[in-house]
Amino acid sequence: MNTQLNNANSFSARYGYSLDVASRLIEYFGNARAEKIIRELKTPSRVFTVRVNTLLTSTREVLSELEKLSIKAEAHPIVDEAILLEVKGPFPIRGLGKKIVADKFACESVMQGSDLYSPGVIRLEKIKKNDLVVIEDKTGLRVAEGIARMSSKEIMERVKGVAVEITNSIYKVPNLKNTSLYSRGLVYLQSLPSIIASKVLEPQRNELIIDMCAAPGGKTTHIAQLMNNTGKIIAIDRSKKRLEKLKNNVKRLGVKNVTPICLDARLLNKKYPNLKADRILVDPPCTAIGVRPKLYEETTEKQIISASLYQRQFLKIAAKMLKPGGTMVYSTCTLTVEENELNVKYCVEELGLDLKDLPKIYGEPGFSNYFHDAKKTRRFHPDTHGTPAGFIAALKRP
Repeated sequence: MNTQLNNANSFSARYGYSLDVASRLIEYFGNARAEKIIRELKTPSRVFTVRVNTLLTSTREVLSELEKLSIKAEAHPIVDEAILLEVKGPFPIRGLGKKIVADKFACESVMQGSDLYSPGVIRLEKIKKNDLVVIEDKTGLRVAEGIARMSSKEIMERVKGVAVEITNSIYKVPNLKNTSLYSRGLVYLQSLPSIIASKVLEPQRNELIIDMCAAPGGKTTHIAQLMNNTGKIIAIDRSKKRLEKLKNNVKRLGVKNVTPICLDARLLNKKYPNLKADRILVDPPCTAIGVRPKLYEETTEKQIISASLYQRQFLKIAAKMLKPGGTMVYSTCTLTVEENELNVKYCVEELGLDLKDLPKIYGEPGFSNYFHDAKKTRRFHPDTHGTPAGFIAALKRP
């Protein structure tokens, strides 16, 4: 126990991970693999995944257009509608120019080549437009350099628009948002575990589907294409701002069978007591420890437990709203057993749902030492799959 604690303290200091998260990763994976996972999480996915919108095009056509744009890409060997793009790097950042310190989320985006916007800036030196600047996180890690498109005064006044145009970043991910493939709705940028979660739901034509935490609409619009725009998808999110993003994506992708509702999904059965769904997707807010790149991780034990209990509120409502024989898919982008295997155990033992066995071609089995049937669930780990971390379980109402 002392050795494990010493290792957790070492990981915490070396990688900027909270002691609570470091301890858990060592418990789950052992010392060597936990360190490997943390190192992977601190970088982008080895490959960048794009979902082809088969309502409007085909994988072959998108690959052809990417080739014309000189973007290296290949079809996923298992998931027909997924395309893999090459992520290049790491590249050195020289540190020339005036310094801007940005927040964690801004830096994690900028290190992949995205421009910096003023809301992400924490502090900066006095700069003028067109000055050369270097972007750092709060630990002093240089993530990118670029050209200021605003003065320091404008940036701190949170003027809208690009604050810094990035010219060099640690990693380079193809920017499809600036292509006609994106504007024409032919592609959606989505991680592989997220794409697979919708496929595991197995939506059928003309069914009624509920997506309980739907915005910004990645899984919702994927479900729509799997249903070929038939049936009805009720897409729920409590945030008006995020729901607007979902509506924009629905329109861009040519989706016709989605009904967006601004509502806390935990109140769904009270608002619509007679509503029963063939299938329900529950992808609730989580600690997101598996999202990458992740420069550092400050999640605490209290936050992990709180997130787990919060997720159970959605699962409880979803179980009530499933038709007999209906399927619920539960997915997260985190690594903790409290938010994954133990919540599935809650669904089986407290909510009376049956756990379905998922295809072995996806991911690897869940941790059965925490719940005996967890081998039927699937986990994605950065060190073995080259993706963000993810967890997927499919449950059925008897």
